[in-house]
Amino acid sequence: MERRWGFLAPWCEQLKGKLGYGRLAVKGGLWAVERHSLHVTIRRDNSTVEEEFQDKLVKIRETLALLAAVEYVDYPAWRYLLTVLCGIDVGKEGEEKFDSQIPVKFLLWLDWEGSNEGKDYDLVKFCGVKQLQSPSDEYLDALGKIVAVQSPRRRIDIQIPVHAFFSTDRTKPIDVSAQELLDIVNAQNIIREEWRDQEKKSESGLIRCTFVLEPVILDLLGVRLSSKMIQAVEQLVQNNLCVSELKRVRLELTKDLWDDDLEAMKTFGQLFNGLFNRNSPVLGPEPNHLQLEHVQLLCPASMKAADFVALASAMAVNQSVKKLELQLIPQSGAQISTRHWWTWLAYALFSKRAQASLLESVEITKIYSMPMADVEKFVDVLESDHPEEILFNDFPRGGLEDRFATLKSGAAIRWQFDFRGEPRSDCPTFSLSSSTPLVRTFLDDGASEWVYTLIPGYGQCQVQRENLEFHGSGATSSSPRISELKVEFVNERHTSVDGFPLLLSAVGSSLRSLTLQALFIDIEISTILQRCPNLLELSLGGDVVDLQLILDSNDEPPSAFDQILHWNTVAGLSRALSEGNSPFTSCVHCVRIRPANDWLTPARRPFDPAAFEIELNSLLDMLRVNTSLKVFEVIVPIRFGGYLEQFRKFHLQPTHHTLKLPLASKLAFISAISRQEEHQRTQSKSLYQLDQDVMRRIFAFSISPVLRQVFFVTQHVDLG
Repeated sequence: MERRWGFLAPWCEQLKGKLGYGRLAVKGGLWAVERHSLHVTIRRDNSTVEEEFQDKLVKIRETLALLAAVEYVDYPAWRYLLTVLCGIDVGKEGEEKFDSQIPVKFLLWLDWEGSNEGKDYDLVKFCGVKQLQSPSDEYLDALGKIVAVQSPRRRIDIQIPVHAFFSTDRTKPIDVSAQELLDIVNAQNIIREEWRDQEKKSESGLIRCTFVLEPVILDLLGVRLSSKMIQAVEQLVQNNLCVSELKRVRLELTKDLWDDDLEAMKTFGQLFNGLFNRNSPVLGPEPNHLQLEHVQLLCPASMKAADFVALASAMAVNQSVKKLELQLIPQSGAQISTRHWWTWLAYALFSKRAQASLLESVEITKIYSMPMADVEKFVDVLESDHPEEILFNDFPRGGLEDRFATLKSGAAIRWQFDFRGEPRSDCPTFSLSSSTPLVRTFLDDGASEWVYTLIPGYGQCQVQRENLEFHGSGATSSSPRISELKVEFVNERHTSVDGFPLLLSAVGSSLRSLTLQALFIDIEISTILQRCPNLLELSLGGDVVDLQLILDSNDEPPSAFDQILHWNTVAGLSRALSEGNSPFTSCVHCVRIRPANDWLTPARRPFDPAAFEIELNSLLDMLRVNTSLKVFEVIVPIRFGGYLEQFRKFHLQPTHHTLKLPLASKLAFISAISRQEEHQRTQSKSLYQLDQDVMRRIFAFSISPVLRQVFFVTQHVDLG
């Protein structure tokens, strides 16, 4: 290996200290796939000479391109160069990170400030057309040596995905970070225009490596938002730039905005509409691609109740976010009660008013309680044909049906109300510079000059009837699109979560995927399946055990799972998964187990090493007889690292699951048989007269079993 690829050693030196490997900024659930990526950090320091930095940037870009070319022709060499010569950490033997293939995918950390009046960004030099112009002689020479290994007969064009990563910086003012985010917007616009104008030219050589800019990843670190930062986020969306993740957006404004109620309301409205109501074509990889793949919102309980209503009004008509994560942050002096939180989430996510939303997945995290009274209110809103009557129960019922309308630009808007729901006379109105669609009227008597409305992003308002263009009742026969729900409880044994089964009953029929995480889970699997009859995937994360059940081929009734009472213990799980014919065993595809957690709290039994080893041996016994598990991971204290070989002998053993033969392979086989039959009609035709049953048998012999993955992780754990 060293003899063949030693000529790349000087190149790999360029990446030492600048290349990492891990999950940073890659969002995943309990069983996420493709969680790891290579992280490239290219930063200036105070002593950096700009010309030298630009030379270094080009050198690093060319090095990464050469490594990608190596991966194309020789994957073991790619891994060798990264681990031995570049020094990345791929974990220890037995870990998933160690066994996984290292993808050709880069997460890029750059300095975002521009130069030359905003025309010369580092990101443009990395992912723009300049990467194809004037490559160095050393690069072309090294690329030629790589090509010689395989000697391809046709041109190879390797596209290398790059996710630009941006994070705010707590050490500098938020407006400086906002300008850097605007620089990303400008840089991506330049890159897009460059490639649009680039003429396809015939270039010399048999291989070309091109860095392709993928959706950006943004992390706002939960800092307070300024007006300029919100404008930057809005600009990013308005420029049709796709975002893979927008993380830790804390809905709390800087003091200058927080102290001005009108400006705070208008600024939040700008943010909420920028996030949720951008309805325009985007440059996504698929026709149904939404602009914001995943958005994480942190909602401080000190947030004004009216501002949360404004957020809910925008979420209900969402046109741009695919996956949404929400967290209510408990605080002293809270203005948002848990009941207010759940009732407005019902309206925004699951009620009849959310039928226009394109949201597909919701994750609600760090839930400290879910009392029955809160969920009963949630269900009332969800089941009502007129949910506003429940949300604004002090208001008189209107004579007209609730309708959608478009609000004309420049219309006066009342936005503050007293405890009786009447507009405050001392509050000035405001207006919007453009027309606003999807405004919902409610409690309309058909005669009053001023009409109650929910304006997306601004919440409860009043506007004059003459400024509304009505579009009928707005009723649709469709239901909300949400098919995936993730719920995470932060609970102790005596925490009230008795409302959760009722919540599942209310929303469960539409769910195809459910993830439930909690230290202590009191709800049984059979209860979940009864309330969610259409589930295809159920993931459960407990203190000791994480499970994934795949239910797409399960024909058993929920009652078949009644006896699975102790799956969150080592003994209970080992026993359940050793029963080869049970529905539970056949449905459980993935398991992660942390046996030491069963011994860690003082309220539990004192640690007994002998008993701990009995538990590990029970897991080994289970693996000997179980043929349904696709993934098994055990995490143990480092003193039990000697069990590595015993667990790993079950790694890559065949399961009873099979890999589907790709449709392209089936079509290729049929095409080849058809062509051969056409040219040999004079021969016996029996060989080629393949009916459906024969073809099915041929394809059945072609499939391969899924091989089990067994991972063994050691950690430093103080067991006393």
